[in-house]
Amino acid sequence: MKPLKTTIPLSRWMLRICLTAFVFFTYFNTFMTMSFKSLGFYFAAIYIVFGALLMIGGFLPKHSLTVFSGLVIFILSVYQLIKSFTGEINEYLLVYLLPASIAFFFLSTGNND
Repeated sequence: MKPLKTTIPLSRWMLRICLTAFVFFTYFNTFMTMSFKSLGFYFAAIYIVFGALLMIGGFLPKHSLTVFSGLVIFILSVYQLIKSFTGEINEYLLVYLLPASIAFFFLSTGNND
């Protein structure tokens, strides 16, 4: 069975929308606390800003914004994944593994259709 290559643009947009929705629902409440003394606030702010920029990058003809946003989200997610790893693999690591995987996809492919 051959892959459906005509659905690649749709799948890219689905990944963008899912990552943006995931970031919004996971980090928006933390961001809205406006607790400038909390490190979690800054992580949430970075996730929200670069999640939005990843979405905006899909409308641009150049790859730069998509690749840079993917890089920032990937690095931040890997950092938090390593920081939260306690020696056992559990479902809570998916909170960081899922955005890291999607961000790495956009880091490596950009806006290619």
